[in-house]
Formats: sequence, C-alpha cells, structure tokens
Amino acid sequence: MKLIVSHPEKCVACHLCEGACSLRHEGAFVPAKTRIWVLDLVDEQVYGAFTCFHCPDAPCLTNCPTYAISRDPETGRVYVREEKCIGCKMCLVACPFGVMGYHLDKHVAQNCDLCEGDPQCVKICIYGALEYADKEPLPWATRMERAESGILV
Repeated sequence: MKLIVSHPEKCVACHLCEGACSLRHEGAFVPAKTRIWVLDLVDEQVYGAFTCFHCPDAPCLTNCPTYAISRDPETGRVYVREEKCIGCKMCLVACPFGVMGYHLDKHVAQNCDLCEGDPQCVKICIYGALEYADKEPLPWATRMERAESGILV
C-alpha cells in the first residue's frame, strides 16, 4: 500500500504541506482545514508533518457508530463517507495519533485521502520530509510502541 511517510529529521516546519493540502481540498489556503498537521515544538527543535496512517486495525473505523468510515478494498485507504457522518467525533477520540480531523463548516470527520494517489503535500515538500512510498501500514499498537522508542516510520 502506498502511504505518506514522514521524515521528521528533514522537516523545517515551513507548513507548506498544510497549505498544499487545504488548497487541494478547499480551493484556498486555509491551514485550519488541512488534513496534515505539522508538529512544531520550537523550544525542543522538534518538527514533523503527520497525517492519517490508514491503520490496518483502524480504531476510527471500528468506533464509528454510523459506519461512515470505510476502507477501500483496492488501495487499503481509510476514508470518511461524508453523507453518513453525523459529526459525533467518536473517530477523533478513537484515533491514537490525533490525526483524524473535523471539518468545522461541514460538521463531518475528515482524514487524509492521499489526494487520490497524487498527494500534494509530498509534491510541495522541497526538503524531502514527506514521501509517498510503498509501506505496510502497522497496527496502531505496534506503531505506538515504535513511536515510544523514537521510530516514527
């Protein structure tokens, strides 16, 4: 499966990825409506862009009371069907990484849709901090264990 892989050691927190995402999905530069977020801890000099990991055991999907979140059987991508979403935010609570978003105007959940296979955030990242690559998505518990060890991929 192709996923967006973050390389925090290359990130300079320019936030261009957020702008490219909001431009692609909203038609305007509105970082508050992005589907990728830059972690920007200036004092610690820690930066990195993060978005949906499309977990194989996606807690957002299993906790959605209206079954508005599905998985594409061909690509493995986890996505929100807006017409079924009631805006309860259970998926936001369930996501252990805090990368599920909420569209304030539409009152629905949203997550990275990988720009239908052409992720704009990756294209705009001149520092190579984002990569669109073939990776096996990890179960969320494994990803958490690796993150605690300092491994983010």
